[in-house]
Order: sequence, then C-alpha cells, then structure tokens
Amino acid sequence: MKAEKDLFDIFEKDRSYQYIMKRLLEASMEESYNSIMITEAGPGYPIIYVNPAFSELTGYAPREVMGKSPSILQGPKTDKAVIDRLDTDLARGKVFHGQAINYRKDGSEFMMQWKIAPIRNEKDETTHYLAIQKLVFK
Repeated sequence: MKAEKDLFDIFEKDRSYQYIMKRLLEASMEESYNSIMITEAGPGYPIIYVNPAFSELTGYAPREVMGKSPSILQGPKTDKAVIDRLDTDLARGKVFHGQAINYRKDGSEFMMQWKIAPIRNEKDETTHYLAIQKLVFK
C-alpha cells in the first residue's frame, strides 16, 4: 500500500509540476514584449502560434496568419541573402540570428532582429521552429 501511495504522490507531483511549468511558459509567451511565432518544420513553415506582441508589431490577428508561411511578412526590401542564410541555417539544424526589413499588414516596413531556434522531439528530429522578433526601428 505504501509503495502504491508513494508512486501516486510522485505521479501527482509530476503532473502538478508539468501543469505549473506549462502555465508559466504560456504566460511568458503571452506577456512577452517580443514578438513570438511558432511554425511547423514542414514546407513553407506554416504558422501555428503567434503571441499578442506579434499582432501588435505586424497588425495581423492570429487567425489571419495561422497556417500561412512567415514569408507573408517579406517584401521588396527584405534582404534575400538574409533569407537564404536563414534557410541554410535551419536546414543544418542551427539557430539563426538575423536582421531584416519586414512588412506589416498595412504595407509599412519595419526593421527587426530575430532569432529562430529548432524545436526537437525525443528522436532529435526538428518538428517546429520558435521565432523571436525584436523591433529595431519603425
């Protein structure tokens, strides 16, 4: 009986810890001043999450970008060499750091720095990407 209770207590503590960590991470992302985007690792990198700071920065509501490629933020002045380096780094499983001009929903441009990191599963396969964008100037 005691062994069963100990296992149950461990399980409950683990579940409680996981729940608390999940809530802390969610709050961190939702309250961040930086724009955060999560994409799938597949072709076109479909967007699956953006935080409120992303919407504030770009003018896009989450429902407007879900399932779309982050390339909707690119335009004529976006440096293609930076995008090529981004694609190369991601293909190699590396973290990307860069700076580029992107475009808001209304067509206005902004300079941003961003970091994109692969998110890997238990088999060390990249399944998603986490992109954090920071406004450099309007």
